[in-house]
Amino acid sequence: MTEPGHTRPMTGPLEGIPLPDLEALPDYEEGFWQGALSHVLRIQQCAECLVFRHLPTPMCPHCHSTSYSWTAVSGQGEVYSFVVVRHPVHLAIREKNQLPYNIAVIQLEEQDGLRICTNVLNVAPEEIFIGMPVQVTFMVPAGQQEVVLPLFVPA
Repeated sequence: MTEPGHTRPMTGPLEGIPLPDLEALPDYEEGFWQGALSHVLRIQQCAECLVFRHLPTPMCPHCHSTSYSWTAVSGQGEVYSFVVVRHPVHLAIREKNQLPYNIAVIQLEEQDGLRICTNVLNVAPEEIFIGMPVQVTFMVPAGQQEVVLPLFVPA
């Protein structure tokens, strides 16, 4: 139950919005989604300079190497930035009354500047704050079998 003055927290992925087509991914993105299927947060890491990068790219923006590996990270981090969306744009969000929802940028602990865009679950939007400690969790969107999403919850 939601406290007076608070809106309900997100408890799972938004329903009805487009998801990645795992059959059509470029090879340099596959490791992220394969990791998520196994409930492991894997981030692309340059094999030469060891810098993590997300979103994945075919070439390191730091040393220009095209060699990389997929490294499991802790999934621990903090909210770097966020927005609470109260006016839906996507029809599925409007139809399923999935408001409000949040979009958060999480700073992962492994490297300064290593960030991932996601949602923070199980906390009222009014209680999310910059610097809030969070940890990864994984969920299958409703009606899906192939895609698992990395989302975050308060730590």
